[in-house]
Amino acid sequence: MRALGPIVSLVLAALAVPAWADCPLDLGHGVGWVVFSQHYMIAFRPDPSRIEIGEPFALILDVCTKRGDAAELVGVDAQMSDEARGPSQHLKIVAGKDGRYRAEGLVLATAGRWEVAFDVRSGEESERLTHEIVVQR
Repeated sequence: MRALGPIVSLVLAALAVPAWADCPLDLGHGVGWVVFSQHYMIAFRPDPSRIEIGEPFALILDVCTKRGDAAELVGVDAQMSDEARGPSQHLKIVAGKDGRYRAEGLVLATAGRWEVAFDVRSGEESERLTHEIVVQR
């Protein structure tokens, strides 16, 4: 069973956002996505790089403020575009150093458009950033 989300080169994404020295966009393997808002920037990629329908996978993330400081990843979840959001039942977030995280246990059960949401905070300021991933058979 083959399912791939659209994989965007981080090289192209780096051209679209300012380079923050303390928050690297390259997470290895040269693939992934970058999501940013007025206050935060998240670079992430799946592990393994090929997302299989119904199989657990992890996300490797760098979570930073716009100033380039490490931010806290509070939660991650995924939902089909037309379904009610619920918590990921088997999700485990493992914190690394300097805003690096690994979110383990995500499962995309069917092909289609998925919205992945990231809850982040720095001090008293928190925000939800989202990114759509299309999974195909």
